[in-house]
Amino acid sequence: MKREFFFSTKDLIIEDTKFLAMYKIIDNKKWWDLPGGRMEFGENAEETLAREIKEELGVKIKPIKLIDTWNYMPNEKFQTIGVIYHCEIISGEISISEEHDGYEWINIDNIEEVFTREAFSERMKSWIGIQ
Repeated sequence: MKREFFFSTKDLIIEDTKFLAMYKIIDNKKWWDLPGGRMEFGENAEETLAREIKEELGVKIKPIKLIDTWNYMPNEKFQTIGVIYHCEIISGEISISEEHDGYEWINIDNIEEVFTREAFSERMKSWIGIQ
């Protein structure tokens, strides 16, 4: 049985009491995710994060702090592990790529109601107040 394993970085950008989340619309439902993506061979985590955020959001970011790890294994053939960095936008205006249908600033108090990405939605509660 062939198994696939990936490493990914995610970005938590917070402004005031909101965080930035991207979505893809599938079957008329928003499927939320944090910006970021898979590492390419030869990159370190910060390089992956910078490249993915530039591709997805069109902005340059500054990693501030590594805040968490996550694991997603929907079946015995596929696994993604990753890290989440608290980051800030240092230049550029948000302009999303074709990978996503949109983005929103979500109130931190509404994490459970809005953001349901199972790989790390439960862990997000511990991120409140990281600024």
